[in-house]
Amino acid sequence: MTKVTFIGIGDMGSEMITHLPDAGYDVTVWDRDPKKLAKIDQPDIHVATSLSEAVKASKVVITAVMSDDVLALHVGDDHQPGIVNFLQPGSTLIVTSTLDPEKIFAVNRALPKDTHLLDVPIIGGVRYAREASLVLIGSGDKATFDNVLPILKVFGTVKYLGALGNGAKLKLITNVGIMAAEAGIRETLDLADAYDIDYDTVLELMRMGPLKAVVNRALDTTNPRPLKGSVADEEELLTATKDLIKLPLAKGSRDRLRDAVDAVEGEARFIDITNKNTALAKYKSAK
Repeated sequence: MTKVTFIGIGDMGSEMITHLPDAGYDVTVWDRDPKKLAKIDQPDIHVATSLSEAVKASKVVITAVMSDDVLALHVGDDHQPGIVNFLQPGSTLIVTSTLDPEKIFAVNRALPKDTHLLDVPIIGGVRYAREASLVLIGSGDKATFDNVLPILKVFGTVKYLGALGNGAKLKLITNVGIMAAEAGIRETLDLADAYDIDYDTVLELMRMGPLKAVVNRALDTTNPRPLKGSVADEEELLTATKDLIKLPLAKGSRDRLRDAVDAVEGEARFIDITNKNTALAKYKSAK
């Protein structure tokens, strides 16, 4: 039985790991947050007690963490070693985070001899992870990719994009449109506020047109993704491309989503872009 380690048991990872045992894989998981590990109740998923134990348990290691955490987790820092310090010879490290391509190259430079890195970011949200209908866009050595392709297919549809870093680049490219659509829902409802049109009518009409999938995702009450996650993805995009190209649409999307996060007391949920919680201040009281 092929062994697989999965590191990062957040909103996405917690849904993705459930498909691996059903597909016949021996699964070990780890997360730096013990509370997330405590929620795992599948007897066929082994919970490691340390990063070292998790990485050494398998020769295929998949990670799913926020972009800001990638370098410290994978490469390590002055306080603790990273994944690269524990990889066995012949191991394949698969990074699924939304990243500046330079971070992928930094991880690759830190890899020990006779190990391999694949850059496999994900398109799709938590519901897609739950339903094993994600799109995974992979890049790196083709032979290495083909070797782990059956594992990646457990999570959904897989597309190979060539040289290492292409996955990260394509994810940032698609995020320009995805994040514009998310912020666009909020700005659409801002205009509805200005015209004194109720949100339900506007969202119903949007669901009748080409934005149906985007609006349905925004209205999904089972989606635990915090809205700040979208802001973080926009920040990663803008930081990665600041010396390459001006992206005024991405900047505007980031600013409107950040304002939406700041408008909510406590943590803004993804669904909050569709309600008065994230309305402009002068319209927010009209709930």
